[in-house]
Amino acid sequence: MNDTQDPAAAVAASRALVAADPRSGAAWQGLARALQRAGEPREALSAYAEALARGAPEHEVRLQTGVLHASLGEHERAIAELERVVALAPGEAEALCMLGTVLADAQRFAAAAVALERALALRPDLSEAHFNLALVQFERGDFAGSARSFTRCVVLNRGEPWTGDRVAPLARDPEPRFAPKDMGVNPVKLAHDCEQIEYLLALGRLPEAYREVLADYRALAAEVAGVDIGSLVAFDPARHRRVARTYKRPFHVAAMPPPAGPLINPALDSGEIEERYLGAKPGIIAVDSLLAPDALRALRAFCLESTIWNNVKPGYLGAYFYDGFCSELLLRLAWELRERLPRIFRRLPLQMMWGYKCQSRLPGLGVHADAAAVNVNFWITEDEANLDPARGGLLVWPQAAPAEWGFSKFNTDSETIQAFLRSAGGEPVRVPYRANRAVIFDSDLFHATDMPVFRDGYVNRRINVTLLYGLRTA
Repeated sequence: MNDTQDPAAAVAASRALVAADPRSGAAWQGLARALQRAGEPREALSAYAEALARGAPEHEVRLQTGVLHASLGEHERAIAELERVVALAPGEAEALCMLGTVLADAQRFAAAAVALERALALRPDLSEAHFNLALVQFERGDFAGSARSFTRCVVLNRGEPWTGDRVAPLARDPEPRFAPKDMGVNPVKLAHDCEQIEYLLALGRLPEAYREVLADYRALAAEVAGVDIGSLVAFDPARHRRVARTYKRPFHVAAMPPPAGPLINPALDSGEIEERYLGAKPGIIAVDSLLAPDALRALRAFCLESTIWNNVKPGYLGAYFYDGFCSELLLRLAWELRERLPRIFRRLPLQMMWGYKCQSRLPGLGVHADAAAVNVNFWITEDEANLDPARGGLLVWPQAAPAEWGFSKFNTDSETIQAFLRSAGGEPVRVPYRANRAVIFDSDLFHATDMPVFRDGYVNRRINVTLLYGLRTA
């Protein structure tokens, strides 16, 4: 079956195959996969059970059943399925990695570390295992070890960070090589990269040889100026050799150690914040002056300087935990926030962290929910950059994603989400943009970027940081 097929059409086609041959394990397994991709985990579990009963490969079926139970927060059922998979295929690193991931979600961190280290002994290049081991190390308070494991993900994905001599790498093709899709460009990404290289040159972070790199980026940006912001196009690496050798590479990652003292503003009234959140219906609050001044300055510098903004979205760029958006500064910040507000976070494990940069007047993230229990979204760009102080922040709807919806439905299925919100009624809560303001809310609630209107210029780009704690069911 074509994986790019519309999810609803794929489910319909798979149902037709099952109807034609209801005794076929392969047909039931195909239906289960289609339902899983369509965000229907309960129906997918039923279809996988039918597939197993009709002779579908036990290893494959139990692996996906474990994944689905994990997505529904049914950790012990997921662990039982995945332990069976590991027993069937003890040398399969991916199954051990998935088992370790679910054990971590169940907060069985010692057992999770064992499974993940076994996976890495089999597959030292398994980036997902390094990522999940980093989360386990974080939960055990090992920030330096966690940062090293996250850095290993970056090395596997992007190559070694360029330190010392920044010029020599410009003369050779970098490793690892990227898939053609990852080398796609568009005006949003290239405009950002031009501005960032110019900014780094002005700060003296890059040698003068990078003026030629900047010129090559500008030439390519002019060539693709008419490309739609939602599209990516290939470029000729022979004509744009300097772009090809630096594009999406960690040629400058700002070394920003955590400043001395608290990272979360010590003047915040933790009890008052907790009372507001626990009493909010729905669960949405804003917290101003979240970070201590030195922590805010360090985080701004990390986000402005580091060449980690590699996930190209329509109108904005993303940087993720596993792809460079990580440092001991960020890890300590995430830990300290949870420690300061224990009644909100309830020792929920940190699941994910990312940053987004918006272009001055292009839309940000559309309506979605996240696969977590508590979402913290805060902004770090100076207030002077925002031309509309009444907006530019976050819209949060009072409606939560239905419990039976899978990730692909509540996170990316815009048409279904909009229909659900129309039927439910109600207006979103608007939280206006303010520098160093956080919005803490139930991740099940649908939310979206409120259309930014910011000044032009690199330092004026709207930057938000998101931390996700726990799982939907927690």
